[in-house]
Amino acid sequence: MLHGEKTYLFVPGDRPERFQKAMESPADAVIIDLEDAVEEKRKDAAREQIRLFLENNPSSKKPIYVRMNRLSTVWWEEDVQFVREYPELGIMVPKAEGAEEIQTVAMELQASQRIIPLIESAKGVLKAPAIVASSQQVYRLAFGAMDYCLELGIDVTEEETELIYPRSALVVASKAYGLPSPIDTVFVNIHDLEGLRRETNIAKQLGMFAKLCIHPKQIDPVQQALSPAEEEMAWAEAVVSAFEQAKREGKAAIQLDGQMIDEPVYRRAKRVLRER
Repeated sequence: MLHGEKTYLFVPGDRPERFQKAMESPADAVIIDLEDAVEEKRKDAAREQIRLFLENNPSSKKPIYVRMNRLSTVWWEEDVQFVREYPELGIMVPKAEGAEEIQTVAMELQASQRIIPLIESAKGVLKAPAIVASSQQVYRLAFGAMDYCLELGIDVTEEETELIYPRSALVVASKAYGLPSPIDTVFVNIHDLEGLRRETNIAKQLGMFAKLCIHPKQIDPVQQALSPAEEEMAWAEAVVSAFEQAKREGKAAIQLDGQMIDEPVYRRAKRVLRER
């Protein structure tokens, strides 16, 4: 897949009855949360519940990430040491604001384990290029709009113009360093599926081809929004067919239905077909 997994489903780390359901959902990846979703007094118990699940289900059919507690807490070292024990696990680093944090986590992990820095602040947005370049284990960035907006004291309107800059900053940093596109923020109203589709399309237009989900019912709408529409697929197929024929005839550009088709347009059409 060109942009990596499209849907990442959160599940609370202290709700073991939901782990298997998350794994059986259509989500491309699962994030077991040890941070915000788990009360302080339940952190240790949650870690052990995850351990029990992993030992009883050694062959995971989809990627699993653990969202650790941030490095300013007393729990982060135990979180990272726990993840290190399971080479198939990845880790999400919350409130990521600099290269040093990611390097600290990476040093404690096995070299094959993936890291997803979650960008949730103004400093994190500004430091996105350094965060991406901090370690070869950084797989892709994720955006947390709720804390970002809280810090800046802003509310998000329906058009979400307030989020154009941070989303674009993460997309550009990711592209510059060859990473898959960033994962967009959660949509908190699990009943507003039309709003979810609208937000996913807005993020897609800015180059974000994945989204964090907080409920299984959000997965299909996100998958649909991030997949090419039938009309887009038909356009891409026509462009690829016509341009490849033109190349065989020695032509560098053609017109198709009044549109100029050259190499960049052809490459865009090929990309669409790979995302089907």
